[in-house]
Amino acid sequence: MPFRENKLTTSASGSRERWLHRIFIEDWGLKLLALAITLVLWFVVSGREVERELVVEPNYQGQPAPNCEVKEVLATPGKVRVTGPASHVNALEKASTEMISVHGRCESFDVPRTAISISDPQVLVLDKVNVHVIIVATENSKPKSRDTN
Repeated sequence: MPFRENKLTTSASGSRERWLHRIFIEDWGLKLLALAITLVLWFVVSGREVERELVVEPNYQGQPAPNCEVKEVLATPGKVRVTGPASHVNALEKASTEMISVHGRCESFDVPRTAISISDPQVLVLDKVNVHVIIVATENSKPKSRDTN
């Protein structure tokens, strides 16, 4: 006996097709608009965190001992990584170290693991730097050679 379709099977199949057609085929414009709004909201809420490298600028304060001067201040590494919301990170031009005092010193010295100061609390500094301060005697403090002619 051949298989016969009854009215109930045809009716269920037809309503299923109409339901699928309504979900996937109709109102494409409205569905694309809903998708676009969803994506925009997701990007806004997620904040798009970025990571970037900034050049380190060592900061020092004070005067060295008399007859001495600061010749050079070196930060190693010369760049640090920062992370945060894209608009905040991209607004930064450089990263400054915490203030290093050279007051009364007449010899070179190191400041290991110096912190980086960023005024924006939403930006996180991922690295620390080592700072080497080179202090030298000025020309006035060197003994003058005698001319024995």
